[in-house]
Amino acid sequence: MKMPDIFISIYFRNFNEMKNAFDKNILSFQNKYEIRYDLFSDKSGENLIKILNFLNENNVLYIFTFRSDDNNELMNIYSIAVKNSAPVIDIDINSFNYDRSIFKNSRLMISYHGNNDDNVIKILNRITEIKPDIYKVALTYTSNEKFISDLNEVYKFKSIHKINMAFVPMGENNSFLRVVSGGLVSDILYARYIKNTAPGQLSMEDYNSIFKIFTVPGNRKSEK
Repeated sequence: MKMPDIFISIYFRNFNEMKNAFDKNILSFQNKYEIRYDLFSDKSGENLIKILNFLNENNVLYIFTFRSDDNNELMNIYSIAVKNSAPVIDIDINSFNYDRSIFKNSRLMISYHGNNDDNVIKILNRITEIKPDIYKVALTYTSNEKFISDLNEVYKFKSIHKINMAFVPMGENNSFLRVVSGGLVSDILYARYIKNTAPGQLSMEDYNSIFKIFTVPGNRKSEK
């Protein structure tokens, strides 16, 4: 079983609170993060510039994410992320109204969020039209059979098209499905920091403990 990249999903009240977590070694510059800026208390452009500059200066690999129903707010925030060269910028497919060519210094992730009955092939084909660097499909599953079917379809699609993929089975009871996805198809897993930013997230320590079982020789012995 392969080891995917684990991104810890974080948010704070403001830049100073985030910086303090790094200064006190609560957060490490060596880890990877998802910056859920829509969950920050201070969503100002000034606060965002401080955050991006700080992370970039310390060579932190992060995904910048912002969710909003306000198109003007989305345009303003994402324009700052683009201008300040966030390494990866995650934009929901229903909010993507940008010229693809502006993402020269950032990797573009296009994400789709939906439910158990959504058609995963149609989703993948729709994302393909934008030509992102990373695909993200996050579905809330109520059926293990549907998850297995979608997992198979994602695996085949990824094998054919050689894409980078975050395939995220959401749901409070679906934590282990995230592990299965990470071991078989997903290049990215999202971990909680203090609180979940999506249902079913595990901590980075949880993921590492589980993957260690599958990667350390001798952990599984043949049954007699």
